[in-house]
Amino acid sequence: MALDQRKYEHKHTAILRDVRPLWTRIADALTTPSYSTAVFIMAGGAILWNDWALAFADLIILFLLLYFLWLRSRDKSLAFKMPLGAKFMDPNNGRGNKPGKPEGILYLGNVENTNEEVWFTNSDARTHVLYLGTTGAGKTEGLKSMVSNALAWGSGFVYVDGKADTDLWSSLSSLVRRFGRDDDLLVLNYMTGNADVQAPSNTMNPFSSGSASYLVNMLVSLMPESEGDNAMWKERAVALVSAMMPILTWKRDHQDMPLSVRTIRDYLSLNNVIKLQRDNAVPKELREGIDGYLDTLPGFVGDAYDDEGKVKPPGPDTPQYDTNTASQQHGYLAMQFTRSLQSLGDDYGYIFDTQAADVDMVDVVLNRRILIVLIPALEKSGDEIANLGKIVASTMKGMMGSALGSTVEGDSASVIENKPTHSNTPFMTVFDEVGYYTAQGMAVMAAQARSLGFCLIFSGQDLPAMKKRVREEAQSITANCNIKIFGKLEDPTETKEFFEKTVGTAIVTEVSGFQMAGGTEMGSYFDTQQAGVQMRPRASYDDLRGFKEGQAVITFGDVVVDCAVFYSNPGFAKAMRVTRFLALPPPDEEIMKHAGSITKLRDLMVNKSWTAQRADVAVETPPEIAALKKGFEKPRKKDVTPVERAISAIVEVHAIDNEIETTPSQAAATTAPQTAPPPTTPTPEASTPPAAKPQATPPATQTTPPPAENAEQSGNPMGFFGANKSAENPASPPTRTTPPPATPPATKQQQPPTAAPTKTGTEDTKSWQDLIDENAQPAETPSAAQEPQPPVTPATSVLPPTAEPAQNTKSALPKEIQDIIENAGDKAREALFKNSEDRNATE
Repeated sequence: MALDQRKYEHKHTAILRDVRPLWTRIADALTTPSYSTAVFIMAGGAILWNDWALAFADLIILFLLLYFLWLRSRDKSLAFKMPLGAKFMDPNNGRGNKPGKPEGILYLGNVENTNEEVWFTNSDARTHVLYLGTTGAGKTEGLKSMVSNALAWGSGFVYVDGKADTDLWSSLSSLVRRFGRDDDLLVLNYMTGNADVQAPSNTMNPFSSGSASYLVNMLVSLMPESEGDNAMWKERAVALVSAMMPILTWKRDHQDMPLSVRTIRDYLSLNNVIKLQRDNAVPKELREGIDGYLDTLPGFVGDAYDDEGKVKPPGPDTPQYDTNTASQQHGYLAMQFTRSLQSLGDDYGYIFDTQAADVDMVDVVLNRRILIVLIPALEKSGDEIANLGKIVASTMKGMMGSALGSTVEGDSASVIENKPTHSNTPFMTVFDEVGYYTAQGMAVMAAQARSLGFCLIFSGQDLPAMKKRVREEAQSITANCNIKIFGKLEDPTETKEFFEKTVGTAIVTEVSGFQMAGGTEMGSYFDTQQAGVQMRPRASYDDLRGFKEGQAVITFGDVVVDCAVFYSNPGFAKAMRVTRFLALPPPDEEIMKHAGSITKLRDLMVNKSWTAQRADVAVETPPEIAALKKGFEKPRKKDVTPVERAISAIVEVHAIDNEIETTPSQAAATTAPQTAPPPTTPTPEASTPPAAKPQATPPATQTTPPPAENAEQSGNPMGFFGANKSAENPASPPTRTTPPPATPPATKQQQPPTAAPTKTGTEDTKSWQDLIDENAQPAETPSAAQEPQPPVTPATSVLPPTAEPAQNTKSALPKEIQDIIENAGDKAREALFKNSEDRNATE
């Protein structure tokens, strides 16, 4: 039969007796805010409304003044620490008997009986927190209130939720938005809702950073446990990946090769292992591990494979090798990683199978970003959840390892005090429902993270749940957490024992008994006015079972208090979005192959002492480069435009391989080959235009552009050479000495696009000097006249006879450009005359 608790049950505090002296109890009561306030109100009211008290007003005021000074001299310490910025010294934060400065930054709530605030310093928070509470204890709300402290510091946190509740994501999104930190919010969402879809999530590549040994250990931790004969194959598989990983990490760090789950899975094949072994770009000492592995691989013959790892086909000089044994033996070892890599690359490929990941744990911690990891315990198996927790724990552990530093020599300011994680506030990492994904290495994190500036918070429903996966790790975690919070608990076994041992016992005085007054049944029971000394726990485990949401017992050191946990109440976000980033494309393989040479060249180019004059062997300058430089520097005037300098440079380059005197004739470039030459009418020598012709004055209403301007408009920088068909007919005929005929060949249909506008025979032809003089000052030395264009009938002319050339509005050309154009015109004219004479002589 159950006991009637309302009649017979008494609280433990009801039988406790305060045996301190009377004056000590009175003084303690007068220091409380309620008693002191009552004293001042009563004294003031007596002076105002009582004439007798008014007569002694001076004495009453003097008493109140002394009482006020006495209150100021009393101890003003709180339950744990005083908040940062308090006006008083903190007796609990000093060394020895001397009080220290108030440094409390972590606010957890208020003491229930006295309403004192519960604060912890940065040093206290870095001793880690253990929060135990059953379902309905308000544990999740309390954790959200804790991380709100991190946002108030301007810091960040990592929140790993083992039950993956979408309400948590919405609530934390709202909390982050209140502080204006939306851009720093990242999420790794493993929830798929039991559907074959890719959940919206950020990406993470655990292989993007870390040493080779660290990545090997992470891969090995994801492998299933092996016993018996399988243990031998597992050890050989570990040897394989241990030989490969240094090369892969070297390529990642020195050749910018993306290292991801897919990359590792691809390089596990035998062909790629051989390819890594024969990659001369990799340092030889890194390839020694693969050399040793292949030497011990049964059936492996190196001569049977080429440098790409492919089997050589049999030939006259290549014998036939048996490669099946080596492939089978290697396949057995690669199979050991099938399950772990398949889970990361296929099941969660939308998170891990990426080359440019969104989440970099080093970036998250050092830049104080916010990462939320949702691990669905109901949707995945226990081993799967454990593997996901291992990945998160391994990345955090690797980041902590990199922050430890490796240098033991140097100044203390640069070696010891310059660690990236040193800060006035810790970086919070919350592991909610940690019992579902407890992994090897978490205990080491709890033991070493204090010096690195981390505040780890481990949360679970009870102690057996935390010990479910790895019992030794759970025991070490609970032992390394100095701040322990116990919410509502129901476990009467291990958790109860752990709680009672944690809070400890105290010597108290209890009433020894009760007796009835008057000796009749109608009287009341009173204590016997006697108290006994007993050993009792500082907190009752039975009282925990009656706690409401937010109520908890907090222990730190030898202090145990009942506390109402701070409730942040962030609400829920109306709209949540996953922050997405732009990924960089992978580097080119050819660039990676020569990355070392490129890096050396880059370093030399920025070195001021690396010049051509200091070279041991003079570097021969290509003739094209020398010609470009010579032509570009020929114009000396300051008003020469870059385009005009470029024209001069192109002329010099053209003159290297294409002599101006050997310009091919237009007829040879436009006439198709025939079996017999067509009949021609000989032209008398008198019909040939003279070599020099007096300058003709152009009409006042017409301005003919110079050939250089026509070349510029047509897009051909060599237009000032006239109708040059060398590009269309590279096999030009040799130079001829006979004069050209008066009439062009019948097959001539149109003028080249770079030629000047054609004119009828009745119009006067103009020399090069005539064209230049129309747009520039007269040259000091007149040049030879240009050969006139042969007359063309209107039916075959590109432009009609009446077409007027465009007006030239360009400014005068510099003298250097004029000289170049004139010399080029003279050479072109002489070449044309020679070609025409040769052709007439042949015909």
